[in-house]
Amino acid sequence: MSISMIFTILMHMAEEGVRSGARAVAGWADRTEQDLVAALVGGDQGAFSWIVRKYWKSMHRVASGMLRSETVAAEVVQETWLAVFKEIGGFRGEASLRNWIFRILVNRARRVGKKEARSIPFSDLVRRDAEGEQRDPVDDFTTMGRWKSPVHGWRLIDPQNEAMNRQGLELLGKELEKLPETQRVVVTMRDVEGLESKEVCTMLEISEANQRVLLHRGRSALRRALELAEADLDSAGGGAER
Repeated sequence: MSISMIFTILMHMAEEGVRSGARAVAGWADRTEQDLVAALVGGDQGAFSWIVRKYWKSMHRVASGMLRSETVAAEVVQETWLAVFKEIGGFRGEASLRNWIFRILVNRARRVGKKEARSIPFSDLVRRDAEGEQRDPVDDFTTMGRWKSPVHGWRLIDPQNEAMNRQGLELLGKELEKLPETQRVVVTMRDVEGLESKEVCTMLEISEANQRVLLHRGRSALRRALELAEADLDSAGGGAER
């Protein structure tokens, strides 16, 4: 696969906003990571299209949280994919492919951020945001990261009701974009992409305590948004039972 083909795929992704990710390129979701890496090394266009669709939105959220310009963030994402294509032959599997890609992204975003002389470094922005509230949302969670007050019967997150579940996920996606940039980055990396706490702290160069506070603040904001939406459903339905 040529560099020009890579650019074509990346421009297509950027223009269409990667609507609903990976389904458009069938077959790769059920393959092993080893198979996927081998296909990428071999220049398989379908494998590359699939993985770009899978991670594009999350990568853009992370980059835009680390940089002042949406345009620059989009450019960093594209540059990251070009680097992935060029460097995939050196991937050794010491970390997951996903983690390897996000490490490339974060390192590039950090370098670009320094070049554009960001007035507040990301790590300082994290500390400011993490220390900016008197009430600590960590109090809402157990030491295992679960809600102390469990969520029951949310119709908007119901795998058995495809239409409602889709509506709930769309709402969460919109609310995720509204989070302060530091919270959006951490929630995306932890809850959307499933990176471990230690990995996120290392990539972003932030403390475990700050990472935890930002994660819980973001989660709490998303929960409040869902609770308000559920209340609206109750009002519209006359308080019907769930």
